[in-house]
Amino acid sequence: MTKPRQPRYADIFRADEAKRAKAAEVWHETIAFLDESGLLNARRVEIADRYARACAEYHTLYPLAAEEGPVKVGPNGGDVFNFNWSACEKLNDRMAKFEDALLLSPKAAQDKVSAQKVVTKKTAADGYLD
Repeated sequence: MTKPRQPRYADIFRADEAKRAKAAEVWHETIAFLDESGLLNARRVEIADRYARACAEYHTLYPLAAEEGPVKVGPNGGDVFNFNWSACEKLNDRMAKFEDALLLSPKAAQDKVSAQKVVTKKTAADGYLD
């Protein structure tokens, strides 16, 4: 497969330079990993795009959510759930699924390795195992 072109993150994240830069960084790192690992195909390029967008959203939103905490003071003075916190949790779950699909996570990589049958050379000691 020829090296894919980066999606137009400047158009996608017009108002936010930080998101654009983070998405481009993650996309290039992910595509490089997939290419080096021999895993690059059209389907994974699409997933890498969605992964890069989710990472950009998460890395921009997380500092705000962490500062505010999971519970905020509501308009009537009571405690209310922080939707920024919830969005970060959902983005984190989504990124983990993308990492598994792209074989980026340690779990996914281990599953791939354990599925491969290890072939070893026969030795004289193998006769004793039968």
